[in-house]
Amino acid sequence: MNYKPSYQIIHILSLMVVIISLHSFIITHHPIFNNNQFILKTFAKESNGIQLDEKLIQDEQLLVKEMLGVSSSNNNNNINNQEKEIVEEKNKQDTEKQEIKVKEENKDNKEKNKEEEKGTKIKESEEYDDSWTKADQDLITKYNYRNLAIPKVYQNAPHGESYKFNKTNPNDMIQLDETKKDYVFTKQNKDGSWRIDFGRPRIDIFTKDAGILDDTKILQENMTKSGIQSWNYSELKEIGYWYKPTDWKNVEVTMIFKLLDSARSKGDEHALSVVTRSISHSEIYDGKDDPPFYCGGSSYHNNISNEGQVRMKKEQYHVNYDREKYNPDVYLGNLYDKIIGFKAMVYNLNDTAVKLEIWVDVENGGKGPYKKLHELIDNGDWGDSMKECSAETESQAITWGSPVIIIKTNDFKYDLYDVEVREIIPPTTK
Repeated sequence: MNYKPSYQIIHILSLMVVIISLHSFIITHHPIFNNNQFILKTFAKESNGIQLDEKLIQDEQLLVKEMLGVSSSNNNNNINNQEKEIVEEKNKQDTEKQEIKVKEENKDNKEKNKEEEKGTKIKESEEYDDSWTKADQDLITKYNYRNLAIPKVYQNAPHGESYKFNKTNPNDMIQLDETKKDYVFTKQNKDGSWRIDFGRPRIDIFTKDAGILDDTKILQENMTKSGIQSWNYSELKEIGYWYKPTDWKNVEVTMIFKLLDSARSKGDEHALSVVTRSISHSEIYDGKDDPPFYCGGSSYHNNISNEGQVRMKKEQYHVNYDREKYNPDVYLGNLYDKIIGFKAMVYNLNDTAVKLEIWVDVENGGKGPYKKLHELIDNGDWGDSMKECSAETESQAITWGSPVIIIKTNDFKYDLYDVEVREIIPPTTK
């Protein structure tokens, strides 16, 4: 078939219009279709159907390619560039995702480390002395007994003995050792207090000068070896002390505690007592001992009961008490689960009379102020059995000092926050 050149050109141009229209349609509905590839394939198919001079067709095809800016090498390069861009974009997205994942993991690890560190501090705060105040600010505000300066009622005696509760290790082995009693200082609570469990616990606090004394040393027939000055009350009145001149005599004893539980029944012995001026409560009177070790129990007891009442007791020897009745004008109410400050004062008014006082803070957790609730004066007219230990009278006052202060409870479970013992200057009395 023979075509004129002009007709061929018109035919080709018409074909181009069709191709371009098809190209626009495909681009719209199939954007991923390669433009150049489509044009080349369509153009080649149609040109094969036209039996023209091969050279003319080739020239015309080249002309169209030049017009469209299409070439085989360009087409391949475009395909490679597009594929490269897609790969690079995917790699970039993968890198960004990985970076985000790493950041999130690092954040999670930091949070986890913080929680573990906090948990460690809380654990340490339950086991060690100085950690809990750093771990819990609320406890610092509410229970800062570690740095508490206990309010004084009376002034310190110059060069007098003193004791301050060791809140890190109560059994300091200098003035206190209750390691053999498994119900004393059984654990340290988170708020820094120490647990005293049920039973009949006794906490003995000694002067620094005496050191920790036990009955194997005290209860010896050879008093030169024991260090005890006498078991005779008349002699002790003149000497002025059981063991050494530095013995506690005029004292202000403060303890801060929280009563958790007790026998919760009425009775003379359901109480907490601060015991002063004794040397030993191990031997019970039998009228035969020589020396009479039971005389070592002579003492004063400042008491607060589980029912919130107060009174004093006088132990003439072990075991023989003269108890006053609870003060009917003092009733503190329910003491359970309250932090209470309790002060026991014992001091000589003269060579024959001793005054006992009880001060309490039930409103501010032992931080003060303290109020005096009860007092008693032993003018040598309290008791009826002191002569059993060679006293001048049956009711002689216990005016001599002792190297030990005892915190005594019967059927009490409580937490102990602080204890302080100070030798004081007796107040001037009229």
